[in-house]
Amino acid sequence: MSKEDKRYYLYIDGQAVPVSEQVYREYHHYARKEEYFTYDLKREKFACDQEAQTAHFTPSREDSYERLLEANQQFASAGPSPEEEAVSSLWLADLMRGLTQEEREIITQLYILDKSEREACAALRLARTTFQRRKAALLKKLRALLEDNA
Repeated sequence: MSKEDKRYYLYIDGQAVPVSEQVYREYHHYARKEEYFTYDLKREKFACDQEAQTAHFTPSREDSYERLLEANQQFASAGPSPEEEAVSSLWLADLMRGLTQEEREIITQLYILDKSEREACAALRLARTTFQRRKAALLKKLRALLEDNA
């Protein structure tokens, strides 16, 4: 069989699909590469030198989640669960809808953009005493809303 007559196939869902030689070679090249990253890097190896009668241990270059679970490693959650995050996000959105535009801007300037009071006053074009009075009223309003929801 000559090289021109040779046909290449990839098996997809149990069916042979004819492909070019280049596609065939690339597919198998990347299949091996994927195997290297998902398996070869994660396993430990021993290499034996018969002449020197020594053995060399090479630890895995990457630790797998599965191996850590088998070794009874505990993975503590650093923060709230996804469910708590979703409820908190919905609750916060509902809370923000209950505020005026100016109150949302004060919260945005101070807590989201992390600006100082002086910078927030400049951004909102308010006198410092006016800003402080409105901020105090906003905090009182938020405290009351939180107590109502608790």
